[in-house]
Amino acid sequence: MEKTNAGCESGRRRLRSVLRFGKRYIPLFVLAEICILASYTVSLLLPLNLTRLTDRVLLGGEYGLLGNVLGAYALLFLTAAAFNLLYAWVWQTLNNRYVVDVKNAAFEKAVLAKPLLLSSRNAGDTMSRIDVDSEQFLHVIQRNLFHFVNSALLCAGILAVVARISPWIALLLLAAAAFPIVATRLNGRLTERLARSSREVEGSFAGKLFEILKGMREIRLFCAEKWAESEVLGPLKALIRLGNRRRRVDFLADQEIRLINLLASLAIYALSAWLILNGQMTVGLFLAVLEYVALLHKKLNWMLRIYLDWFWRKVSIDRVNELLDGQEEASGGKTLRTAISSLRFEHVDFSYGANPVLQDVSFRIRRGEHVAIVGASGVGKSTIAEMMLGFYPPAAGRVLVNGTDIRELDLRELRRRIGFVGQDILLFDETLRYNLLLGCGDKSDEELLDACERVGLGDFVRGLPEGLDTKLGAAAHGLSGGQKQRVMVARVLLKDAEFLIMDEATSALDVEIEQKLWDEVAGQGNGRTMVVISHRLQTIRDCDRILVLKEGRIAGNGTHEELLKGCPAYRELFGGENERKQEEKKDAGFIHLQVG
Repeated sequence: MEKTNAGCESGRRRLRSVLRFGKRYIPLFVLAEICILASYTVSLLLPLNLTRLTDRVLLGGEYGLLGNVLGAYALLFLTAAAFNLLYAWVWQTLNNRYVVDVKNAAFEKAVLAKPLLLSSRNAGDTMSRIDVDSEQFLHVIQRNLFHFVNSALLCAGILAVVARISPWIALLLLAAAAFPIVATRLNGRLTERLARSSREVEGSFAGKLFEILKGMREIRLFCAEKWAESEVLGPLKALIRLGNRRRRVDFLADQEIRLINLLASLAIYALSAWLILNGQMTVGLFLAVLEYVALLHKKLNWMLRIYLDWFWRKVSIDRVNELLDGQEEASGGKTLRTAISSLRFEHVDFSYGANPVLQDVSFRIRRGEHVAIVGASGVGKSTIAEMMLGFYPPAAGRVLVNGTDIRELDLRELRRRIGFVGQDILLFDETLRYNLLLGCGDKSDEELLDACERVGLGDFVRGLPEGLDTKLGAAAHGLSGGQKQRVMVARVLLKDAEFLIMDEATSALDVEIEQKLWDEVAGQGNGRTMVVISHRLQTIRDCDRILVLKEGRIAGNGTHEELLKGCPAYRELFGGENERKQEEKKDAGFIHLQVG
């Protein structure tokens, strides 16, 4: 009983999620209902007109009625065609608007999801939910609601008309309809399991394909093409197996229905023959009954097909609802009335699931300071940068901006004040202008060219065939790693943020060019606060302060010279003789290779 109640509640929840996007389109839905009812009314009237043609004109010799009968046929067909045409227009309009609303809502939820949730999702699976699963929302309304309910009404109308002709035939039809309904309900459980497995595999396949295509260069470098092929082929084979199982289920269900319909038709033929021989039915009424039986079988088969399809669609509805019901990033309502004068971590702990990353981290960054954060890979440097931007809330402690807990601030307003260049490069398959203007508002060509000049891209831009309007291509494949990083830095310069976070932002540049770029970034404007994360001593040694992270804790806080003297963790990173030699070789632009 509890399982049944839970199933009913989940069904109502799915229905509510589908209908909530349709509120603004109620007039179109009403118009569609009028069209389909009119069309089905015509379907009920056509066989009765056939009775007049047979009994009164062809067999009764009332040839004067032929014109009226044919005129009635023409009127009914034209009426049905007009309503069907209007019905098609309504659904095409809804398809263009309603589905866009669902996809937009799902995309917004995906974008606004909690960062930890967003980072844990498979990008390809999320794309599949937004682009493919969301299409099923309108199909639920059109087929599982409109077609199913109205087809049920039409079947009831057919049974009522047939009952007027012969109650015995109507009872026979009603009994015959019960068998395929029971069989389809049994098949529905298997269909749902297949649907859920299929959609999960499709989402996994989309994610794997996205990752492999994104990393095709590295796959070729490691000669792993066969591995990539097997990784894609596995889910494809699973989809083929699931598809074959679905086709077998559908085939068996169709054969069951065909067999029941055949037996029902034979019984109706026998009963009708007996009624005609006993004078209880005319030939015209018999032909009308045959039309009604064919229409009833067609609509009943259609309803059962819709019922089985529902098990596939509700899986898609659930997958989209997981996005729509996902927790959004928490953001307060307070805004900063002054510039960012201080950013402080107070005894901050943070972990990714069961893996602790930061423990009792405390420090303060004042306005105008240039602060570096150093430490071994995976120690939590980038996590601190993410927490400064409000992406990850602390598990314990507080992150304070101007003395206000970051969780109380409007995060969008805060991020407008902060410029960030991270390790991952985000460049779109668009023009250089498009990529430079991301999040920067409107800028003149002079401002764009000036920013490019400052990061050392001036000659490059002037050499492009269409200048700023040159398309960069997918993943900006025409640009070197250093050029991509410079575009990212130019974007931050255009933003003119008061607080900069640079997370390995210039790792692809040689030291001399990097130093010029840092001088430009640091020297743009007075009082700009800057946080630098880097493994290069040349990048961080001139910062006002350096924070040293070790095992998730602050192991040192001071200048380069102070830390060399008093911080063993810092000396492990930069103080040894070998590290200095390696840094000197980097500074000279050499790559040291050891072959053993």
